[in-house]
Amino acid sequence: MTNNIFKKYLPAACILGCLGFMAVSCTEAIEIGEVDESQYANVGVLNGYLRDAGTGKSENVIELRADDYRTDIVFGLTKTPGKGVDVTLSYDADYAQTYNALHQTDYPLYPQELVEIEDNGRLVLAPDEKTSYELGIDISYSDRLEDDRTYILPVKASSETEGVNIAESASHSVYLIKNYHSQSSAFKGDDAVKTFLFFEVNDTNPLNALEFVLDNEEGSLFFDYVVLFAANINYNAETGRVYVYCNPNVQFLLDHSEEYLQPLRKRGIKVLLGLLGNHDAAGLAQLSEAGAKDFARELAAICEAYNLDGVNFDDEYSDSPDLNNPLFAPKSTAAAARLCYETKKVMPDKDVTVFAYGYMYGTNVVDGVDASEWIDIVVPNYGSSARPIGNLTVKQCAGFAAELNLMQYQASESSAQRVVSGGYGYYMLFALYASDAATTNVTKRVSQVTSCSNVCRGLYGVPLKEVSYYYPKNSTEKVDINWISE
Repeated sequence: MTNNIFKKYLPAACILGCLGFMAVSCTEAIEIGEVDESQYANVGVLNGYLRDAGTGKSENVIELRADDYRTDIVFGLTKTPGKGVDVTLSYDADYAQTYNALHQTDYPLYPQELVEIEDNGRLVLAPDEKTSYELGIDISYSDRLEDDRTYILPVKASSETEGVNIAESASHSVYLIKNYHSQSSAFKGDDAVKTFLFFEVNDTNPLNALEFVLDNEEGSLFFDYVVLFAANINYNAETGRVYVYCNPNVQFLLDHSEEYLQPLRKRGIKVLLGLLGNHDAAGLAQLSEAGAKDFARELAAICEAYNLDGVNFDDEYSDSPDLNNPLFAPKSTAAAARLCYETKKVMPDKDVTVFAYGYMYGTNVVDGVDASEWIDIVVPNYGSSARPIGNLTVKQCAGFAAELNLMQYQASESSAQRVVSGGYGYYMLFALYASDAATTNVTKRVSQVTSCSNVCRGLYGVPLKEVSYYYPKNSTEKVDINWISE
């Protein structure tokens, strides 16, 4: 498996440049000489762009859970047209190959017959004050689609109106459609707050997430995200590589993904690999651009090999970097942002999430690209709320974090209600059943389950059903929890 990973993600170099200009004011007393007026050649040109209306992004992930899904796409101009403009939005099958080559992916096309663009994609822009126009896109489900597969839907904007320019970089809006039609147990609605749980996998079986169920008609699962806490970022001095190290407990779960991880995913829980420093010169917030690209490719390969939904980055427990090594850089939020950016670039359909601690979070632009394009979720330290940066919103942030095993910053109904009223998208919990001892200790077990039930009531208006079963570590056989006593 290791050989296949590195054959697919061979190192590649990417050089990005930036251009700038300096504006100078002058008076009649100053002779400015000859002026290069080429940069003003496009002053009279209308520049167009294509974006999703809801997110404002050109790349979006759609989780298809129902028979039909509708989104709106917007075509915009950089200024009022002053004349009639004809624009066509169309399904662009050829762009899939370009996108896959750019991101080192192999997403198949979403079937064109399952996509309908409103008004056949025709837009007529009037010469008025309006600069953007929306059309609906209807996406249908078919049982011909593969379960748990990501498809690509590229939409292109074109215009034959003279004086309208739609640059190649602005002419496409790409939708990555993930077929979750059969994975709906954890889905509680588009606007519902989602729960984000860290499992200490050295001691705990992640299958226990399946036993926490809302006391509602649908029997929805309580947990939406599970983080396997944690694999490590390490440096191998002999090979000169930064790599992912998985201790025996993490590796056991990956090697037995079908038994321990895919049952969660098949019910709708997303499974993320947690990454943490490991007391050497490598760190999540101290990689150079080359180091970040190399590490990101390995993460993408691991997520694909073990069918995971993404990663969570936690900048802790790393030593100072060796700045003579070209893979390392000074510790900084800029270096952490670079890793997030490079990771999202090579696995755009996966979640890149961060724990806002250390240097992991703070820089909001990489290569001119806003943080909202390469960070999906931000979770905070215990007792606090995550704050959005760049174009991120509170819907991408956890509004509270609680530690269950040590019972720090108590998870409660009132804290959950504050998360809802604050418009946050997530509530974070850490260390459920942090060891088998936590379960055999009746007081601690009852306290943890009660805390989760209180949070459930605050988030969704109903408590949890009684938790009756427990999965011991490294076992797929659950036991009656009432048999476990002090």
